[in-house]
Amino acid sequence: MPVTLATDRFPDGIPSAVRRHGRVLDPSFLEPGDLILVALHKPGWLQRRIQRTQGQLFEWDHARWHHALVSGGGTEVCEALLTGVVASQYWDYMAGAHDFKVRRIKNATSEVRTRVAYYAATLSRTAYGFGAILRIKNAIDDNDPWKRSLLRSRGVICSQLYFEACMRAGILLGAIPADRVTPAHLSASKQMDDVPLQWIELKTQSV
Repeated sequence: MPVTLATDRFPDGIPSAVRRHGRVLDPSFLEPGDLILVALHKPGWLQRRIQRTQGQLFEWDHARWHHALVSGGGTEVCEALLTGVVASQYWDYMAGAHDFKVRRIKNATSEVRTRVAYYAATLSRTAYGFGAILRIKNAIDDNDPWKRSLLRSRGVICSQLYFEACMRAGILLGAIPADRVTPAHLSASKQMDDVPLQWIELKTQSV
């Protein structure tokens, strides 16, 4: 018998596209500070460019992930979009168009991982780091992550948001500058474990 999730548990409502899809990541297994990596089944031009750039350094299993979310636990996420850093719920990714990889920091207490989620949330409304995209591309093209760059940005990109929140919590996920980190770096980090995905079916309860 399939496990179901009553949709009336969410007073803010669930988007109709998610209801039609009928299946979401189980909110109960997502913990604060988890990393959620995302890949579209049919990536657009920008996503394909990210994948190709990452593919110069990483195998496809890592290069395929073009976006990163910081889990706040349950349905809560924090992410850096082109419009800036926002805290919201994961529904936009639950309509069947994406693949996921969930990772959790090794040997970190729940308190430390919760601090990661908290530090990410404190960056809400921070601008998107468009300059970081060019720094990452140049560093990967030259195979030199420590290459000096005149480009500066006060904003952050999705992977940088997670990486910097970890650093503020006292965790270093890799020997790379924070403004050069990509979703592929996070996917490949040996400081994290993959968490098996758990799914749950949606069930609308009649009144």
